[in-house]
Amino acid sequence: MKLVVLAGGRDEKMKPLSEGYPKALLHLAGRPLCSYALLNPLELVSRAALVVSEGMEDVAGFLSERGLSGRATVLLQRGEGVEAALLTAEEWVGSDDWFMLAYGDIVAPPEAYRLLLEAHSENESPSALVVPVPQIKSYGAAAVAGGRVITFSERRGEGGGYAVGGAFVLPRHVFRLVERYGSFFEALNTLVEKQGVAAALWTGDWVAVDYPWDLISAAYIVLNTPYSMISPEAKVSPTAVIEGSVIIERGAVVDHFAVIKGPAYIGKNAFIGKGAFIREYTLIEKGAVVGAFAEVKRSVLQPEATVGSYSLIVDSVLGPRSVAEPRVTVISSLKEEEDVIRELPLQGVLQRKRKLGVFVAPGARLRAGSLVGPAALVHRNGVLDTLRAQS
Repeated sequence: MKLVVLAGGRDEKMKPLSEGYPKALLHLAGRPLCSYALLNPLELVSRAALVVSEGMEDVAGFLSERGLSGRATVLLQRGEGVEAALLTAEEWVGSDDWFMLAYGDIVAPPEAYRLLLEAHSENESPSALVVPVPQIKSYGAAAVAGGRVITFSERRGEGGGYAVGGAFVLPRHVFRLVERYGSFFEALNTLVEKQGVAAALWTGDWVAVDYPWDLISAAYIVLNTPYSMISPEAKVSPTAVIEGSVIIERGAVVDHFAVIKGPAYIGKNAFIGKGAFIREYTLIEKGAVVGAFAEVKRSVLQPEATVGSYSLIVDSVLGPRSVAEPRVTVISSLKEEEDVIRELPLQGVLQRKRKLGVFVAPGARLRAGSLVGPAALVHRNGVLDTLRAQS
C-alpha cells in the first residue's frame, strides 16, 4: 500500500506563523512538520509521496538527508485546496486498489496508523482515524456508532463527538468522487453511504497543528521520551547544567552557567547564552539564539529565531528569523472567561491554569523592553493584536 501526505497550503488559522512561510516547513525537533505524517507510518507502506504547494526543494533535501529519496517522493500540488492536492496524487497512486492518506499537519505515533490499517483489514472497507478530543468545536467532526463512521462534517464541531483524525485508508475510486462533488468530505460521506467506513478509534497521543500554539502541544508528544543525546560536535560549557531528557545537536553551543531542564531540544548550531535558563518542553530549532540570562519555557523557537538577553518567553512560538529584542517579557495567564479555542497541555499543579503566550510571524520583531500580554499575535508588519481579534 502507498501513502499520500497532503502538505500544501498556508492555513489562515496558522497566522501569524503562516505569513510568508509554508506550514508544512515549520520545524518540530529538527524536522519539517510534514515529516511526522510521512515517517511515522512509513514502515507500514511500500512507498510514499508528499504533495506540497511550495518549498519542494526543502522537502526533497530533507528526504535526501535521511536517505529516503528512494522510498519517498515530492509532488508539486496543482491547484488549491485539499481536493486539488488529492487529485495531484492520483497518477502517482496508479492502479492500486487502496492507498493511505494522511494530512501533513498531524503528529501521531506509528501505532495510530497501525490501528488504521487494522480497521481496514478487519472490515475490508475504507477506514478513518477518529480521535476523542475535549474541544470538538475546533475540529472537523465524525459521528461514530458500532465501529463505523455514520457521517463526516467539515464544519467544525458539527456532526459528531470525535475529531477527524486526518488519516484514512481509501479506495482508488475516491478520486472520481472528489471530482464529481468537488468536496473531499462529500466524497467521504458517499463512501459512508455506499461502502461503509470503519472507525479506527485512537485514544493515544495526537495533535492536529491547525493553530500556532498547536506546535507547543506537538512538542509534548515529540519530547515525551526518556531519550537523551549530546552530540560530540556540540560545545557545552563545563559549568552548564543539563538535567532530564535533553537533546543537543551538532554545532550547538551552550555557554557558561546556562541551565537546560528537560525534556528539551537544542537544534543544530543553536546558541544558548551565558546564564540562560531553558525549561521543560522547549524546542530551540537550528540556528536559534537565546541571549544571556534569558528564560524560555514551554515554547518553540523556529530556525534562526532570537530571544534577547534578560527576556522571559513562556507558552509561545517565535517564527523563523523572528526577534524578541532584549528584556522582552511575555505574560501568558488567561482570564477564565477568555475563549482560547484550544488550550495548551499543562502538567501537575498547573493543570487548572489556562495559558497562551505570544505568537510571532517569520521575520517579525518584539521591541526591546516590551511587556506582551497573553494570546498576542505579532504580524510581519509589526502590528500586534490578540487571538480574540483574529478568531
